Amino acid sequence: MKYLFRFVAAVVCLSSALEAENVSSLHVSVDMGEYRGDSTSAYVEVYYSFDVTHLKFVKKDSTYLSQAVIRAYFKNSATDSIVAAQAFRIPFSVNDTSVLGSSRYYVDVLGFLLKPDVYRLYFAATDGNDANRGDSISFPIEIHPVEGRHLTESDLELCSSIIEKEKEANDRFYKNTLEVKPNPSRLYGDGQPVLFYYTELYNLLTNRSKNYYTKISVVNSLGNEVISQERTKQRVHESSVEVGTINVNKLRTGAYTLTFSATDSIDATVASASKRFFVYNSSLPMEDVSSGAGGSVMGSEYAAMSENELDNEFNEARYIATRDEIGQYSKLKGADAKRKMLYEFWKKRDPDPSTSVNEEKVEYMKRLTYVNEAYKTAYKPGWKTDRGRVYIVYGPPDEVDRHANEIDMKPYEIWRYNSIQGGVEFDFGDRTGFSDYILLNSTDRDELHDDSWMDQLRAQ
Repeated sequence: MKYLFRFVAAVVCLSSALEAENVSSLHVSVDMGEYRGDSTSAYVEVYYSFDVTHLKFVKKDSTYLSQAVIRAYFKNSATDSIVAAQAFRIPFSVNDTSVLGSSRYYVDVLGFLLKPDVYRLYFAATDGNDANRGDSISFPIEIHPVEGRHLTESDLELCSSIIEKEKEANDRFYKNTLEVKPNPSRLYGDGQPVLFYYTELYNLLTNRSKNYYTKISVVNSLGNEVISQERTKQRVHESSVEVGTINVNKLRTGAYTLTFSATDSIDATVASASKRFFVYNSSLPMEDVSSGAGGSVMGSEYAAMSENELDNEFNEARYIATRDEIGQYSKLKGADAKRKMLYEFWKKRDPDPSTSVNEEKVEYMKRLTYVNEAYKTAYKPGWKTDRGRVYIVYGPPDEVDRHANEIDMKPYEIWRYNSIQGGVEFDFGDRTGFSDYILLNSTDRDELHDDSWMDQLRAQ
């Protein structure tokens, strides 16, 4: 099965108001696994996770309530018809919003029976208290029938933990005497130093030899094997559950591929499954997997990002992009080309390439995070507002004059920058009453200029 996944890094910031509303976006991570089902269908699991603290919590009596709306469905690629679907709401409640001061991830798994064919999965998570806050992802998958004559392997599931456990009612992570908790983001390192894996082997008794051989291999982005484990195992049952761990605390930050393979000792049939994962170890430098200096796009955070995420990041960075760069990106086709351009885009803006930190990108993302928290409206994220753009491009103003309650005037703000062109100001006005402050005038020679800007704010 071939499909895309997303790597997500979230920023948490909660309001202390009576409505505990997080202004960060709701992001969802999604992964999948295909296993043997019945005689005609495969059993497909969809793993997903999101940060509960990014939901909007609304106070009701003495409790704060939120909910996530989940929708998942498969479409047959040939007929464009929905063949399987699930939709439901997940409620959350807290008595004290202070417990939401750090990330709290909700992880779940959905099961589907699908006949061998080509499909597209559509998955969406929406905030039940704010329809404008949500995330969605879709990708194609191909379901293959389980071959019955030779050694065969399921998909490889990457997990946050696997423990032996007796089955309990409604334990959604239980399978084959184990509680298997998936890690849909596939991110390991700081906070999650151990990678757990789960896979299944089938048709082990088709040959009569006593043994079969397994191998675990971890390969970096250049194709160099950095971890290898081999074992000899005995055939006992027709199928086998294979689980294990990889300690990633010595792996440098970067993208890696984990492969579990099994080899038949008689006919040398090899079954294998691979899954890509990402490591972030802040105490170690970035993995240098390029043939030259300066790293590699496949060793960067872009290696694990979907095409939709790449598009979003470039759109958010377009304020500092040149006209040629915007035109070039618009013509790119496919995630690989976009990964390369984004990597080069930030690399050439790195003020000190000898370090593992791109200070300009860090500052840009810091400003982006702030404006998405401070200036978002009901209709657009903070970075798309005029105040958001000015803050991202020029940084925090030296002075701000806020005029929210003047008689016969709509709200407006005056921002001053003392070190730009000898001193400039930006004048924003809330003409609509929806807290979307539009840039009406600036003394910056490269910005909009209108000496009569205050006339637009006088009450009619």
